[in-house]
Amino acid sequence: MLDFAFSMPTRILFGSGARSLLERELDQQPVTKALLVYGRASARDNGSYDDVTGLLEARGIAYVEHPGCRADPDDAFVGAGVGLALDHGVDFVLAIGGGSAIDAAKAIALLAANGTRDIWAVHAARQAFTAPALPLGVVLTTTGTGTEVNGSFIISRRADNEKVAFSSLSTRPRFAYCNPDYTITLPPQVLADNYTDILSHLLEQYFSMEETTGIVDAIILEAIHYLLKNTPELHTWKDAYGFRANTMFASTLSLSYLFSCGKKVPWILHTLTHALAAHRPISHGASLRIVMPGWLVWLSGNPAYARRTRQLADKLGLSDAAQLGRYFLDHFALMGCDPHPLPSDAEKAQIVERLSADTDFLARANLDARDLRCILDWTHHAC
Repeated sequence: MLDFAFSMPTRILFGSGARSLLERELDQQPVTKALLVYGRASARDNGSYDDVTGLLEARGIAYVEHPGCRADPDDAFVGAGVGLALDHGVDFVLAIGGGSAIDAAKAIALLAANGTRDIWAVHAARQAFTAPALPLGVVLTTTGTGTEVNGSFIISRRADNEKVAFSSLSTRPRFAYCNPDYTITLPPQVLADNYTDILSHLLEQYFSMEETTGIVDAIILEAIHYLLKNTPELHTWKDAYGFRANTMFASTLSLSYLFSCGKKVPWILHTLTHALAAHRPISHGASLRIVMPGWLVWLSGNPAYARRTRQLADKLGLSDAAQLGRYFLDHFALMGCDPHPLPSDAEKAQIVERLSADTDFLARANLDARDLRCILDWTHHAC
């Protein structure tokens, strides 16, 4: 285990009856005017919008609204939000929704504090943000993201659908109100995407670059086992508060930095899926389900991951780690997911070419172009 520093300053307000905790939290925050960042219909459908605006109005806290955040928030939406924040002098950003709204809120809070609207100009110039982000909070209405407790966020560039991950510890939310009842209205496909995303976060951190295992890996294995064992319960989601609550909390913990303690995590799977999504207009969960089985097959044939793949196979009751890819495919079917076509040879070539140019990623993940192609081909013996 490597040396590490860990803290989770985000205060988790968890449960269907935690509204009183949110009330007290708002009273303690330095907020006089808030920018509300949310999506389209879901915040109103699940009741979170009315709850939040009601609490703000009861406290005399003014707010400006920035609705319409789509999946994979882009630079145009972020720039417009920064404009609202600067024009109206907001001093707090409040996200209502899932990963997209939260990521957008983080970017807006950071850019507004630094007086700039163009996140891509900062990225291209490799400039550092000098001022910490405006304080922000989260009202979580979905599962799968985990972004409610960390300082990372992903923004797309509308011009070419490129996705880039940004990180600033100052964007970690002050609080996250996690009410499992807000997730009741999630459509089945969104719920399946969320569930896939939680599994992907756990798996990526489990398959780190270190050979040793310990308490962190033991917790991850138990979480993966719990989710896969309970996959059929997705079909009775509305009637199972305990399952909703455990799934939501698993999502929160999965990207809290806890499971990366003492590890170097290369994030191979997510890097590949972001590259795939640049070629296809599909959800993040769908792209994960396309790439994940091949990644698991590649891992099972890579000596560097032999111990970890064997332990995961044992935990899931499999006789051979080579069965992991098929095992997860079967569980995707249990979620009720529609299968998507595998990448064409042309898509594979484009993805490999694109990622091969990222020498920092290849070095960090100890990969070469042949490894990338093997993952996309669902092979390992040739690698």
